[in-house]
Amino acid sequence: MKKRINPKLIDSENPELTNDDFAKMRPASDVLPEIFGTEIAKELLIPRGRPRLEKTK
Repeated sequence: MKKRINPKLIDSENPELTNDDFAKMRPASDVLPEIFGTEIAKELLIPRGRPRLEKTK
């Protein structure tokens, strides 16, 4: 049985991505400096979360 698509959830302004769209995409590390500048891009690209342990279990 096919899953029914809720017509209220269809967004005509934001269509699904195609393989061509994925081929055109670039990594954030390449794009962010062009948009925000290098200093802010470096801050945005710093990994967040708990620091890695030198010795693991």
